[in-house]
Amino acid sequence: MSMMTRYMVKEFLRIFFVTATALAFVVFSIDFLEKIKSLYQYDTELKWLVKYFLFRFPRIFMEMLPLSLLMSTLLTFGGMAKNNEITAFKSAGVSVFRLTTPLLLLAAFISLFSYFLVGGVVPTLYKESKRIQYIQIQGKQPAGSFVQNKTWMHLDSSRLMYAQVVSADKALMEGVVLYTLDDDYLVREEVEAAALIYEDGNWVLVNGLKRIFLPGGAVEFKAFEREPIAIDRKPRDFQQLRIKTNEMTYKALSEYIAQLKAAGFDPTRYAVDLHAKQALPFVNFIMVLLGVPFALKDSRSSGIAWGIAFSLGVALFYWLVYSMTLSLGRLHVLPPWLAGWSANILLLMVGSYLFLRVRQ
Repeated sequence: MSMMTRYMVKEFLRIFFVTATALAFVVFSIDFLEKIKSLYQYDTELKWLVKYFLFRFPRIFMEMLPLSLLMSTLLTFGGMAKNNEITAFKSAGVSVFRLTTPLLLLAAFISLFSYFLVGGVVPTLYKESKRIQYIQIQGKQPAGSFVQNKTWMHLDSSRLMYAQVVSADKALMEGVVLYTLDDDYLVREEVEAAALIYEDGNWVLVNGLKRIFLPGGAVEFKAFEREPIAIDRKPRDFQQLRIKTNEMTYKALSEYIAQLKAAGFDPTRYAVDLHAKQALPFVNFIMVLLGVPFALKDSRSSGIAWGIAFSLGVALFYWLVYSMTLSLGRLHVLPPWLAGWSANILLLMVGSYLFLRVRQ
């Protein structure tokens, strides 16, 4: 590693650690003050509160990482330009491309590292924080659990049900299978239904088949279009069971999508979220690429205030494009992969164009 490379990496990391720590601390403090008001009313042990906020922090840090990298790039090159270090490097025959290569490689490494964290550790910890909040802090009993890509629910001591898709906000479950057990925990009755809906205060199974297991091994079949079912719960009680893609790993989400396809359900929404989840870590590299030409454009305006304002502007633009394309993907206007990657592709094109126009 050359002296120039060591110097560039050292300067960048010094500013990055300060910027990333400050941003994460500010956002974490806001999150803490916002959540502690509602959580403090519960009589819970301090260790659960500590674990809850501790497990939420990795997600907050990863969300702030692109903004931190952009600000660090602006401040690093802006400071060097102000001190005429860029001019000195150019006079020594060092091009802007060669000067920025170490930081672009570092940003690429951070993106790859983030990719694996976002697809594994971060959602796992965040899901655990939600479990701690619901069970350990609020003292509620889980309405069910997500096992083998199915949402399982204990309706009472003798009935067990799972659903492929839970839409609690629509009072709807799809791909429903209900088991009724006897005292020996053997299946006495099995009901498969296309949907379970909530109408006029009652739950109704729609388009299904009932299998009744009789003594001696005989099985009785009954098809039905609509059949009321007694469930002592409201749709809001199943809100916790909605599939939350930000709590799923790449592997779990991919398997869930495959299972929905195999069962004949539309997995578009989840496919869009999977591509978006996979695309998001690579915006870290794009932010560094985008920051270089703007930092070198005018050294006189590359101060901290300008860097913060510009970074927030870019972050807002990215988030608007990101949100819009995700919505278009979920509405089947864009294919899932394009919906998830469009914002990255757009900023990569802009960043590459501006970078290539920088005077070497």
